[in-house]
Amino acid sequence: MGVLRGSGPLELPPAAVTLSPRDRALAMEIAAGTVRHLATLDHLLQSCMERPLPSKHYFLWAVLRTALYQAIYMRVPERAAVHEAVALVKESRDHTRSGFANGVLRSVLRLDRGLVLARIADPVRRLAVTHSYPEWLVRRWWSAVGEEKIQARLAAGNQVAPLTVRANTLATQPGLLQAALGAGATPCGLAPEGMTVEGMIGPVEKMPGYTNGWFAVQDQAAQLVSHFLAPQAGETVLDGCAAPGGKTTHLAALAGGAVHVTAVEIDAERIDRLRHNLHRLRVKNVEIVVGDLGDPDLLGDRRFDRALVDVPCTGTGVIRRHPEIKWRREAVDVARLVAIQARILAGAAVRVVVGGWLVYATCSLEPEENQGQIDSFLQRNPGWQRVPIVMAGVPVTGLGDFQTEPGEQGMDGFYAARLRRVA
Repeated sequence: MGVLRGSGPLELPPAAVTLSPRDRALAMEIAAGTVRHLATLDHLLQSCMERPLPSKHYFLWAVLRTALYQAIYMRVPERAAVHEAVALVKESRDHTRSGFANGVLRSVLRLDRGLVLARIADPVRRLAVTHSYPEWLVRRWWSAVGEEKIQARLAAGNQVAPLTVRANTLATQPGLLQAALGAGATPCGLAPEGMTVEGMIGPVEKMPGYTNGWFAVQDQAAQLVSHFLAPQAGETVLDGCAAPGGKTTHLAALAGGAVHVTAVEIDAERIDRLRHNLHRLRVKNVEIVVGDLGDPDLLGDRRFDRALVDVPCTGTGVIRRHPEIKWRREAVDVARLVAIQARILAGAAVRVVVGGWLVYATCSLEPEENQGQIDSFLQRNPGWQRVPIVMAGVPVTGLGDFQTEPGEQGMDGFYAARLRRVA
């Protein structure tokens, strides 16, 4: 259908702010869930249409998809889902198609849906439709990890990710934050400041301690990345892709606020959010630089003790948090992003002093963006060495790089490599 092309995260329309917290959460569940299962919903709907419904009927498609999602994946009674859908169509410019909507939805709900999916002959396409992923991505993963592992990866990516927060040790301690958040807060197994929070209804901004800067929302895997860099008091640290500031603020907290961080961000529109998070989380000694780290003139001849580059990537490791990524990415994006990553990595590396450290990270599952990127960098730069990551319980590859699958130990799919400049 060519849906959801763009770069921003999935959001509700402005009118949603007038809803109660519970209704807003329900609306978000319907929107995100529909996007998460989009290919399955479309295949079932199209199988019950005598003639294809043109994509220009955006509203009608949205009604059909959300109604079917509620009837199949939620506890909404089928009759109620169909009734509300037909009522919405009757009030729209597609009102003459209300009978069509009623007929298609009722036909889908009478189907043996498992049999419909089983009839897809190509096993890769069958997986793509059944688990609702773009076929190009399923075909890529099938080649990379095989049929057995891809089943687990696809299923994990369709799970709803937990709410994970990081206690901001510049303002509080993990134990105090856990007490403030109540019985639903459980410490993470690996990140010492991390905890998952269950049972919270409403926006994060209303959670206890938010306005006091007691926590940042951050997946456990993302929290571990800053620990791998391990900044020390008195050092200078370069954060090469800083906004919205999750790792910038964590780096500062790990050194007790006694480091000077230079936060580089190419997207000027994200700077306000970075500044807001620095202020809310009580982080000082941060210099913000707007520009491209790959530009050799950006920082002049300045050098840093440590550098972190959490680079732009395909994001295939965080699909469970951002299901729209599945439909916004295309196969050509991998090579395009690999080139961008290489520029950023090179731009950061030349600014690290001899004896200094660099951590490269992505939230991607694609080998070219991860180990392949580091292998290529080390071949071009003999003055750098890979240093294996050693941290109790943390999953690493045979080369010592951090690598997780979505859902593994509750984490997103992440990659990180630790490098040291030796010459």
